[in-house]
Amino acid sequence: MSARANRRDLWILLCCAIVFIAAVTGAVACGLRMGHVQDTSHAAHLRWLIYAHFLLSQLALAAAISLIYAAHRHWRRSYLIVSYNEHGMSLDPPGVLMPPRRVFRCHLHHLTPQDLPPANAPVVVYPMFMLSGRSSGERLERMLRQAYAEMPRMPELFFQPVLGASPWLAQAAAAHLHPLLSPDCGILVVAHGSELPEAPPEPALFCRRLRELLPQNTEVQLGFFGNQLPDACAVLRSMRARHVLLLPFLLTEGIHTTRDLPTQQDAQAIGKTLQRLPVVAALLTPHEKT
Repeated sequence: MSARANRRDLWILLCCAIVFIAAVTGAVACGLRMGHVQDTSHAAHLRWLIYAHFLLSQLALAAAISLIYAAHRHWRRSYLIVSYNEHGMSLDPPGVLMPPRRVFRCHLHHLTPQDLPPANAPVVVYPMFMLSGRSSGERLERMLRQAYAEMPRMPELFFQPVLGASPWLAQAAAAHLHPLLSPDCGILVVAHGSELPEAPPEPALFCRRLRELLPQNTEVQLGFFGNQLPDACAVLRSMRARHVLLLPFLLTEGIHTTRDLPTQQDAQAIGKTLQRLPVVAALLTPHEKT
């Protein structure tokens, strides 16, 4: 909105406020005068004035509310939840309340204009990815802008952090882990490797939060599969705990959970036991998903 439009709206609001105050003051004055009037016709005239002042005050109030609503249409925003694939489309960003009628869902491999919110209001985009990177960053933004380019206008897009950065994940994982802990127990968090020069920050942030929520001296280690170091199997061998709880830092169950994680056979080969837990995103309770 331009500065000229802002000044115009302020003047209109000021006029509405003056009219409202004048109308309320006039209604009160007429009401006070009615107590001292004996003539019936004069009393009826004052009563009519009170009604007129009241109606005028309500019109001024309605005009001010309408102007404020029109000037702040961005309060009526839409929410777009984007998953990497169709398996994660049912997930919601934890800790966020959203009107169901304004929530839209799609996934990165099937993103068309029909899946997107209308372009007449700002769109808050929640990438339901565990890691920040090219897919959840520049690729997602590029695909959204290409899809909206087919529409008459482009809405404001507000991109939120990926799911893996949410503190709710560590809280949900800590609540699940507490009953499973024992004196000779450690936790191995395994995340997907990245092709970027630096490791994505979300797994390390998750581990740090987890250490703060679990009993002191609980061993929490981080490993990766793929091209990232340290390798999860190497981290498993270096852990001091004899019983390891393996926590996949993943969005959904899939090929990575069946092919790329350390196995019980890997643990047995080095004299350890291994218990594989559900993926981190699956630990969110229904309350935390809303």
